[in-house]
Amino acid sequence: MRRLSLISTVLLLGLALVAAATATQTEPNSAADAPASGLTGSAERGRYVVHELSMCVQCHSPRDRSGELLEDRLLTGGAIPVKSPFNGPRWAFHAPNIKNLAGYTEEQFINFMMTGIRPDGTEARAPMPPFRMNRDDAQAVYDYLTTP
Repeated sequence: MRRLSLISTVLLLGLALVAAATATQTEPNSAADAPASGLTGSAERGRYVVHELSMCVQCHSPRDRSGELLEDRLLTGGAIPVKSPFNGPRWAFHAPNIKNLAGYTEEQFINFMMTGIRPDGTEARAPMPPFRMNRDDAQAVYDYLTTP
């Protein structure tokens, strides 16, 4: 029964993240609403998805000894901060570097964010949720991650 509860918790967390990732955001309508990041348009939308909705930054960034994100190394990969509820290899223990998306073409990455399927036909291991982003959000994430 405890195993079922842990699996249910992980699945519910994944569903919540997917729902958050597909939510819409209103665009800034004045200079006061403009983003502090200096990004605009699609790249700013992507930053919002990566940092606030999907929270990719939480797993794909290294942490210091106290568990705080290393701000100067965000999205460069890191140890997964959540222990696996499973016995076995179904859980990823390290999140890859996603800054600049080395190894993915634009279309491959967008497809991955829309389907959860990698270019080699495999699915990412938990805790990576199988996002089902729409094309605009997937493109925005790509634009953000590949912005210098």
